[in-house]
Amino acid sequence: MPKKPLGLKTAWLILGLLIPMLCIQYGMIRSSVWLVPVYGIAFLSYLFIVFKVEFSFKQLMVIAVLLRLTLFFGSPSLSDDCFRFIWDGRIWTDNMSPYQATPEALIDGLPGQYQSLYEKLNSQAYHSTYPPFSQYVFSIPALFGVKDIFWSMTMIRLILLLFEIGAIYLLFHLTKHVARVLVYALNPLVILELTANLHFEGVVIFFMLLAWWFYEQKKWIGGSIALSLGVLTKLTPLMFLPVLFKKLGWRKSLLSYFLLGFVLLFFSMPFLSLEIVDGLGNGLDLFFRKFEFNAGFFFLVREIGFWMKGYDVVQTAGPWLSVIALVLIVGYSVFTVNKRTDWAMAFTIVLFIQLLFATTVHPWYIIPLLAFSCFTKLAFPLVWSGLIFLSYLGYSDHGYQHPMGWITFEYVVVIGLAAFELLKNKPLLKNVE
Repeated sequence: MPKKPLGLKTAWLILGLLIPMLCIQYGMIRSSVWLVPVYGIAFLSYLFIVFKVEFSFKQLMVIAVLLRLTLFFGSPSLSDDCFRFIWDGRIWTDNMSPYQATPEALIDGLPGQYQSLYEKLNSQAYHSTYPPFSQYVFSIPALFGVKDIFWSMTMIRLILLLFEIGAIYLLFHLTKHVARVLVYALNPLVILELTANLHFEGVVIFFMLLAWWFYEQKKWIGGSIALSLGVLTKLTPLMFLPVLFKKLGWRKSLLSYFLLGFVLLFFSMPFLSLEIVDGLGNGLDLFFRKFEFNAGFFFLVREIGFWMKGYDVVQTAGPWLSVIALVLIVGYSVFTVNKRTDWAMAFTIVLFIQLLFATTVHPWYIIPLLAFSCFTKLAFPLVWSGLIFLSYLGYSDHGYQHPMGWITFEYVVVIGLAAFELLKNKPLLKNVE
């Protein structure tokens, strides 16, 4: 059936997307048995919109922003990471490095106003793992004298919304197809995890798209600076450096690496000491050696480890899987990527490799994959954005237990679909224009 313009049926579909998200944001916790079914309703409405409705870009932008604004005034329902953001920002404005010591080590020497925030942290015994640009954003509420947790969250949420608007604009500027932008802009996973739960993937996406635009314009200096800011937000864009070597050539890529290093050093100066190396390193080491959530190949390796050794092998398997992912990314970049390779396809494949071998794949981790897939017409990232919510089935009032059956189903479907699309070169969203 052909797509239809805005009308009453479209309004009902948008309500079908909005109302479940409102229920999740304002009326549910992540251990609710209704969370996944309600998200399923939102995702189904979203799919109908993707395949059945036609928007102009202005209409899409207005609807995307309004949907996000409706979630603006609730506390995050699916993640408590934002409390660490506010903690790090306040610590730094009080002249303490967020990499210096863990909250657990600091709390006894801090004023009473920190206590209520400390009690909400999910990582009291861990150093901060957030790079300097994120720390600058975290500190903005405190710099303006905002003490209230809710208004601190709201201020950070506003900043993230501005970056998201910029990312949606860049998506359209680079694709020229509203329907492809819609795949990202109205996806309920994107809206819930970025706007409602204040994750910074939208900032990373903005800087990566900006870098891509600069590189396409042969402006490698601007591209390198934008890429650097992406790394300073989250370390994920570092994995794209091997792609630059083949896309730009050895001379410009080396100059880009040098400029990237300079920008990283410049923006890290306020934190620069052995503390940032030691603290950030300790936090990342714990991340790879201790944390495990909704993992792909790692859970398979872990089961083999239980069978052969009788214990969880995350301490050794996590770092080794990261090394394997790095080798595959470098191998793909060296032997497959060339100057004619599509940027988006290269970024999509690199991200997919990294996610498959990661020990932790929270739902918001796949959002950059979804953003770049808008250019490739690949369907598996869109399908994954629906299935990855199954990982929330492990939460209960008693903690978290990996829902291994659902996670296995998730990865079998995603890997099978990705193999079909990539190996046979048959993207299934080729009619989304």
